[in-house]
Amino acid sequence: MSFKRPCAAVILAAGKGVRMKSDLPKVLHPLMGKPLVTWVARACRKAGVERVVLVIGHQADQVRETLGPDFEYAEQKPQLGTGHALMTAARQLKDFTGDLLVLVGDAPFLSAAVLKKLIRKHQTVSAAATLMTVILDPPPAYGRIVRDEQRRVLRIVEERDATSAEKRITEVNTSHYCFDAQTVLPLLASLSTDNDQGEYYLTDVIGLLSRNGKRLETLSVADPVTLMGINSRSDLAEAHVLITRHIVKKHMHSGVSFPNPEGVLIEPEVRIGPDTVILPGTLLSGSTVIGRNCVIGPHTTCRSARIGDGCRIEHAVIEDRRVPSGSTVGPFAFLSGE
Repeated sequence: MSFKRPCAAVILAAGKGVRMKSDLPKVLHPLMGKPLVTWVARACRKAGVERVVLVIGHQADQVRETLGPDFEYAEQKPQLGTGHALMTAARQLKDFTGDLLVLVGDAPFLSAAVLKKLIRKHQTVSAAATLMTVILDPPPAYGRIVRDEQRRVLRIVEERDATSAEKRITEVNTSHYCFDAQTVLPLLASLSTDNDQGEYYLTDVIGLLSRNGKRLETLSVADPVTLMGINSRSDLAEAHVLITRHIVKKHMHSGVSFPNPEGVLIEPEVRIGPDTVILPGTLLSGSTVIGRNCVIGPHTTCRSARIGDGCRIEHAVIEDRRVPSGSTVGPFAFLSGE
């Protein structure tokens, strides 16, 4: 998709993720075989955003080494809040003219379609900032969208800084924005740490833009799952379940049978032929391709395997291996390599 103006993305991926209780940076925790942050980056690429800057901090070298050269990196140290994160990325964007997505790196259900819609609305009305919001009642501990009598956005107030009345607001911030880069980047110097956490809040930029008379727009997202963030192992497990259900339904619509859909795990790039049956306890990952009229499982793992038509595979592990059509493998077999 081509946009009216150039569009870049800054993905905030510097945090440790304390609630994950892990030595691994949160954005590197795998979801369906891919680090969390790559789901957001992939949505940006699919939306047509060519330039993606990752703001990294905690174990920055490990993040950079794991994700490789496909992205630009801005290292935030020390980590002084979301506003400071954008300040860090701004050094690489000083010559950029266009619109700037600012997204969190732990939202794997953020889709290219939603990002296109956000950019399209932002550019159509020539806003200084367009922010995604969602209505949740009761509201969680997110920033609240404060509006005036004409429903114009005035500011975002964080939960810990909100009054009792503000905490009852059900329209909440999702931490996904589209900014006019040339308007927002100079404003970052005006941010202060006069808040409960003593940090530079990116949300304060919205209030600054409002006070300066700039146009602010919102994009309300109906499905809160689209904006689900991963903050704990429980969230990560829920994300696996939700994605697996979607993948299984897609294969069912293509003629694949799952006697127990909740008992399998299938990564997005796996391909399965029609009239194949996938039994419980089966893990299909990587670039696995399975032919027609197969029975796979129970308790079978295929990692980047190529399974021909009419195969029966039971209680087996197959890694990077081709299995000819009509073969029977297992029980209790391990095949690896060509």
